[in-house]
Amino acid sequence: MLKTRRRLLSAIAATGVMLTLTGCSGHDAFPKDYGHAWFDRMSSLLGGGESAAGGAGGQLLVEDDERGAVTGSAALEYDLSGPYDVLAVCRSTAIVHLTIRDFTARKEHGGESTNPRSVLDEGDIVCGATTRLSITVPADADGIVLDVSTADRSGRALWDAFVVPRGWTP
Repeated sequence: MLKTRRRLLSAIAATGVMLTLTGCSGHDAFPKDYGHAWFDRMSSLLGGGESAAGGAGGQLLVEDDERGAVTGSAALEYDLSGPYDVLAVCRSTAIVHLTIRDFTARKEHGGESTNPRSVLDEGDIVCGATTRLSITVPADADGIVLDVSTADRSGRALWDAFVVPRGWTP
């Protein structure tokens, strides 16, 4: 039952992140389903099967008022305490930087705030290869935040990351 709940929550989170990251774009040059086949393939290859703890990804698009690096973020909110690996991939750019932080959730102004605490690990995802970052999530954390950035402003950059048991291999 707990695994089913985790999978459902991670699917909802990943869908929400993908919609958030791709929904606010003025780029009409991309097909409506840009990257969907790639995301499906990465999920089946790296998703961790029954043992997966979740994941997220999306298309990194430049906002009209955005300067510098293009960024994205996804919060995975569920019981993740303990050791995990984060398998991360990207495509259609050279490098995407990934920072993984733990967070605590608290009520704030009628909603919920996810205040990042400590950096659990970070590294560059070289597109075309899988990057493995090892994390240990503290027992008192409410979840983790995946922050990504790239200098590529083309709008074609895609990223995907999966939280899997430490040492799991596809």
